This record gives sequence, structure tokens and C-alpha cells, in this order.
Amino acid sequence: MKINYPNRGTFLAVVFCVQQHEKKGRTVLIFNIQKCSIHDGNGLRTLVFLKGCPLHCLWCANPESQSYQEEIMEIPRKCIHCGTCQRVCPEAAISLVDGDFVIDRSQCRNCLRCVDVCYAESKELVGREMDADAVFKEIYKDRLYYELYGGGVTFSGGEPLTHPEFLTAITEKCKRFRINTAIETCGFGDYEAFKTALPYIDHIFFDLKHIDSAAHQQLTGAGNEEIIKNLNLISNHDIPITVRTPVVPGYNDSQENIIGIATLIKDIPAVKEYELLPYHNLGSGKYASLGRPYALGGTEPPAEEQIIQLVKLAGQILKPSGKQCFYTKKNKKEILL
Repeated sequence: MKINYPNRGTFLAVVFCVQQHEKKGRTVLIFNIQKCSIHDGNGLRTLVFLKGCPLHCLWCANPESQSYQEEIMEIPRKCIHCGTCQRVCPEAAISLVDGDFVIDRSQCRNCLRCVDVCYAESKELVGREMDADAVFKEIYKDRLYYELYGGGVTFSGGEPLTHPEFLTAITEKCKRFRINTAIETCGFGDYEAFKTALPYIDHIFFDLKHIDSAAHQQLTGAGNEEIIKNLNLISNHDIPITVRTPVVPGYNDSQENIIGIATLIKDIPAVKEYELLPYHNLGSGKYASLGRPYALGGTEPPAEEQIIQLVKLAGQILKPSGKQCFYTKKNKKEILL
């Protein structure tokens, strides 16, 4: 029987298609790699921020993390008013408004020409495509710090669980080199897809914003049914879990909500602790840089007295099951029983 082997051109085309398919799953947009962090895990950590999130929380402190696409942030204080960005824009989407060159997002096609010519970095690209090897090289640079201070790497976002192939590849690589791994997640994702990464994760910070699904839908754009389901499924993998709730005045700061969440998690063995995160508005300026309104413009951070009261209420529910509730003050856990 005669075998018809593909010619060299066909073979290379097939290889290219396979490589592109693999690249699509194993590369992600990274919008920040933060070194020497003392938050979001034990010891001194590297935080890797992946772009793209299925939720759109009203209070999100990193709105540049939400889109799965590259974005342009505008930083007016850096602008030298040379007008080059306006001249090179093929869509005429940049105009002078109150002394600043501003992008009309409805006309912008994200060609990034304005970013390329902005030497003052007033127009800044958010999102850099990287594969697991490239990200690991950045993580590995600080391996001595991890050994000295008991640290590691925490994958955040965005939502790392919506990049399952990349997350599996990078966490498996970290574990081969005995680097501690953690993830921060909103819990919304396809369990069957992301469960392949779970054997390589040492700790999970799991957000639960509201116990009521309808309220959760209003605040984040999705209900909490899948999130609670995933919390229970993940707990079967015997990975220590810290459940977190951002406490936002007027939205989810009621005693009923915090008590409801504490009651839900008290009988889940893998959940070791419950952390309340007081709302802050430090990321509000980023919305203007992305050409978006900030929905919580008039919202102030909660009073510390309220946080203390909520921590005590949740702590009373969790204590019989050996768990604790806390909030962080000046980089120190405040546990109130």
C-alpha cells in the first residue's frame, strides 16, 4: 500500500495550527506581576495578576482586570500634550477635551498606535501576553526570598480559574521546584475544566460576596449558585481555604449576610478561616483612566467598629467548628472571639 506523506509546506502548516491552538490555551494576558508582597498568602510572595473575570463587581479595585482583551489606560498627569497620539489615530478617536487628549472609547478599535507613540506613557497598554514558561521565569527569580521567608506565588486577577490550561501548567511547574502556590478566586468557573490545576495548589482564597443569590446577581452580574457549588467541590480536594467577603457599606454589610455566610461555611472542613475585607476606594481613579464610570463614587469605607462587630458575630458561629474570623489591620490579623 502506498502511503501519501504530506509535503513540507502542508506539514509546517499543520504544526503551526497545532502550536497556535496550544498557545491559545496556555498563554494569557498578564496585567501585573507584583514582587515582594506580604499579603495574599504566607511569607514574601509574588502576585501574578491574570486578565479577565466573569464577574463585574461594582466595587472592583482592579477594573483593568475584568476584560479578557488588551486595554488602554489614560494617565493625564503624564501627558506632555505633544498631540502625537491624536495624529496617528486612524479612527479619529482622540480629541482634546479640557486640555487633555482623551480617547472616545466608542470609536476606538484598540489598534494601540497611540500607545506605541506615547513616549510619556500617558497612554498605557494593560495586558501582556505571556506563556507559563515566561511567567515562571519571573516567579523563579525570587526563589531565595521564598526559601528565606516561607513565601511563594499567588495567582490573582481577574479570575485565574477561567484560564485552566495555563493555571495547570504554571502551578505544576511551581510545584516541581517546590514553590508554594495560592490562588485568589471568585469561585465562578467550570469545575471540570479547572480541577486539573487543584493538585498543584497549596491554598485558596475564595470570595463569597453575598449569601443571597439575587443580591449577588445585582452586585456582581451573576448569581452565587455555581460559586457555592464550586466551593463544595473544591473542598473535596483537601486544600486549605480562606473564605473572604469584601464588606461594602449599603451593599453587603448587613449582619444577616455575614451570619449567613458564616453559617454556610462552618461545616465545610476545608474552610479554615473567614476574612472580612473592609471596602476601600483606592481603585476608583482607574475607572476614569479606562473611560468608565465608577458606580460607588459616594461610598465611604466602613467604620472599624462595624467590622469588629461583624467579625465577632461570625467568629461566634465558626468557633465551635474550630475556625476563626478575622480582619487585617496594619498587616496584622485581628482575631476577635
